[in-house]
Amino acid sequence: MKIFGLKAVPALTLGVVGAFGGIAHAAPSVVVTWNQAALEEVRRGRLGPPIVARALHVAHACMYDAWTGYDRRALPVASTVARRPVVEHTQANKAKAVSFAAHRCLSNLFPAGAARLDATLRTLGYDPVDTSTDPATPQGIGNAAAAAVIASRRFDGSNQYGDLAPGAYADTTGFVPANAPMGFCLPLSSSCTLNISTPYAWQPLTNNLGVVQTYIAPHWTNVTPFALTSSNQFDLHPQVAMGPNYLQGPARYNADMDEILRISGGLTEQQKLIVEYWADGPESELPPGHWALFAQHVSLRDGNSIDQDVKMFFAMHAASHDAGIVGWHLKRRFQGVRPITGIRHFRNGQTVFAWGGPGQPNQWIDAGKWTPYNPGSNLTPAFPGFVSGHSTFSAASATVLRAFTGSDALGFSTVIPANFGRVEPGVPAVPTTLSYPTFSSAVADAGLSRLYAGIHYSDDNTVGQLLGNLTGQQAWSRARYMFEGGLSAGTSSQASSGYTSSLSWSHTTEDKDKRVLVVGVTTTDATSVRSVTYGGLPLTRLAAQADTRNDNRAELWYLVAPPVGQRTVNVRLSSGNDVVAGAVAFSGVHQSQPFGTARTAASESRSACLTLANEPAPLVASVLASNGDAGAVTASNGASSLVRWQGQSGYGWLQGSDDVIGTGMVSVGAPVANICQTLANAKRWSMVGVPLKAAY
Repeated sequence: MKIFGLKAVPALTLGVVGAFGGIAHAAPSVVVTWNQAALEEVRRGRLGPPIVARALHVAHACMYDAWTGYDRRALPVASTVARRPVVEHTQANKAKAVSFAAHRCLSNLFPAGAARLDATLRTLGYDPVDTSTDPATPQGIGNAAAAAVIASRRFDGSNQYGDLAPGAYADTTGFVPANAPMGFCLPLSSSCTLNISTPYAWQPLTNNLGVVQTYIAPHWTNVTPFALTSSNQFDLHPQVAMGPNYLQGPARYNADMDEILRISGGLTEQQKLIVEYWADGPESELPPGHWALFAQHVSLRDGNSIDQDVKMFFAMHAASHDAGIVGWHLKRRFQGVRPITGIRHFRNGQTVFAWGGPGQPNQWIDAGKWTPYNPGSNLTPAFPGFVSGHSTFSAASATVLRAFTGSDALGFSTVIPANFGRVEPGVPAVPTTLSYPTFSSAVADAGLSRLYAGIHYSDDNTVGQLLGNLTGQQAWSRARYMFEGGLSAGTSSQASSGYTSSLSWSHTTEDKDKRVLVVGVTTTDATSVRSVTYGGLPLTRLAAQADTRNDNRAELWYLVAPPVGQRTVNVRLSSGNDVVAGAVAFSGVHQSQPFGTARTAASESRSACLTLANEPAPLVASVLASNGDAGAVTASNGASSLVRWQGQSGYGWLQGSDDVIGTGMVSVGAPVANICQTLANAKRWSMVGVPLKAAY
């Protein structure tokens, strides 16, 4: 097949040995098997980049939700299937649940691939006919999890089913381009019809067969993201708010065009190969799938388990999905012009030194016929330029893989066969190895490839990478939140003294995301707390309350994002006295607004209760100060409350009896109207409590 004189060859599909530098000894997890099956459907399906990103995200969300049924704490995306007993958390059950979920989900996303997907399931030893949703079986959990995720995406704005506008994933917004289509021509064409109304907006192109481009997914700004608050979340970021560089004035627009022409005129064989490798045109995985290949490499390189692969692929494809949403939002918002429109319009009639067309050397040509070096049936992709999808997808995926592995190391290499190039013969002239030692190096080449191709300006790349990094960080944060069980209480510690003005003890904070340290302090004689530090970092007082005789006093202090590891907690009092204090580290807490409304209470009774504000209270931290002779203190809310620390101050100064009992409690429930503790004896008490807000 010939495409306007450009050689069409099958896209490079990387096998285990070729792609992974000979890492063929490690058997792939079932997650990798299904990722490979998904990529095969992507290659056959010919969907646009953000649509592919969504499909891979949905597929791996189905697998992840099925897996959560066999994990102790991970939160699902949509599934409501109860966790199975720990004794059932076997690799066999996980593999079966994940496989049925993947099969059902991919069959929904790629109905034309039903026979191939059935065959994959059979190869793994399972029956495609088994559609059970029995929650006591792995296949039932897998099918039910997939159904829940599919249902959650039914009305996500993607128009997967073509019921919002005719055709699967068809535009639902009625987009009309600012420019009429540009006619097809190459540098050696006798003439070119430019037909440009505005050189500041994207223009659809016509290929050599007369087919006019249709903007792929102009409605994608309306698709529901995974972790982003909205598609326009980053619109006010300084580098985004100003828009494309070419809109900042003629000098900048000219500089953009000069750079692309300079690259085109100096295009090397290596740069052409990089363009070809990263092009991801028809019959390939597109950028979201390209990074799936890198993730497969990481899985085999590191010998990942099912647990690790479920989480890694889920987080990476979630980031890629969100990258597609924010990237396509900006494409629609600015309708960024491609270099072919700007150069042919503003430089028409000028002689420039540039690539001379397929099979031609770099040479002097009329800029009105200047042509990008881009594989495929179109000279540029069928959507606006600002920002680069390659850059955004790549940076988002790399950010997650870097966070998951704890390193920038990739160690990926592949041999590109001779004559692989689709634009012209001899690219490369001989088999050539491309190597990417780090994720960062792969991101860099992905972005540069679009400049080498002449289809993006520099800021399309740089802003795209910026947005990809931000999107990847946010997706990883939410994914990690889900992996760690959401809002939860972690390690606790305590200390006490019969008389002191400064109390110190060691506390260890686990390496979990969205951390907040809460320290409760109880004293007598209404002695107030002057300061609290953790590893030298100051905490903030949240609330305080003394009892009805201004004696037993309870205070809550907190620190957002406490350092990980063992540190010293130091409490300094306004004067020497009895003191009991404790610390609890929480994770999955909203970092800018960590708390709801703090409430206090005080009385003299056996039942110490605090009424919370009428607001969601999924997790509540509280501290109780009571007389030393109140006896044992127990939680009254049953299984929904746990005492995390408790102590007595011992024999106090000049008192001759235990002077204060301090109790720190964590209560679970949404909402929880009252937090109650029971004293063995009716004595005076004071209490402070506050709901923690979940990060997501």
